[in-house]
Amino acid sequence: MNTVSSNIFIVMVFYNPIEEDIKHAQMLSERYDGVVVDNSSSPSCESSMFSRFKYIASNENLGIAEAQNKGIAEALKNNNTQFVVFIDQDSRLAPDYPEKIAEEFADISKTHMKLALLGPTIINKETNEAYQSVFHPDNSNERFTHRREIISSGSCMSREAIEKVGVNNSRMFIDYVDFDWCWRANAMGYECGTTKALSINHKVGRGELHFGKINVSISAPFRYYYQYRNYQWLLRRSYVPGDWKLRMGIKQTLRFCYFPFLVKDGCKCWKYMAKGIWDGVRN
Repeated sequence: MNTVSSNIFIVMVFYNPIEEDIKHAQMLSERYDGVVVDNSSSPSCESSMFSRFKYIASNENLGIAEAQNKGIAEALKNNNTQFVVFIDQDSRLAPDYPEKIAEEFADISKTHMKLALLGPTIINKETNEAYQSVFHPDNSNERFTHRREIISSGSCMSREAIEKVGVNNSRMFIDYVDFDWCWRANAMGYECGTTKALSINHKVGRGELHFGKINVSISAPFRYYYQYRNYQWLLRRSYVPGDWKLRMGIKQTLRFCYFPFLVKDGCKCWKYMAKGIWDGVRN
């Protein structure tokens, strides 16, 4: 067995997967240890379908945070695990991608000793351009870029960081779960970032609105409940960056005003936003 791959543990979360999702997980299970946590209301697969992956059927939607926590718990049971790689069910990665991101992590950590989480460059599936923050654009030629927060898709986390920082806040269910973990890691002196050496294709949301050079990702209506509720919770946490609180507060206020008029199912989104605010304020 390859020494690098024996140190890697894959965590995948299913929710009503299609056949291609299952086949992709089967391909990776031939090469790595890992787990599939299925958040579907009934099992989508059978344990025998995966070579080295454990299959856990939740029989309900536990949320991405709790499902990943279950996967992390399985990873830590394996004494060989040094790196946990998180893969979305709709991501399509080369068989050696987990090895490459783990090798990249090990290499970058030689100069960034407190590296906790490394993500790839995220490429928009539709435009083939890298996602860029309007407020924190990356125009450098450096291979590694420090990021205060990164999405979990395709990311690699060290065992040491998990043991020090802890797992996801499962109460948050889905939105800002990965951001919250990064901020907690930062508060403990750890560093998160992305590498230009590796990239994955990904689509944030289900569509976009364009205001000049500003692109607004549009999510499924129910997601706005968690975005608005979780934002209210994060406002009360001292480790969350103040400028993020301000920027997100402005974004959420504006979306609350224009979504009913400019977005398909905007009124439905608005209702979820309002309920999220109400529940978030009441904690």
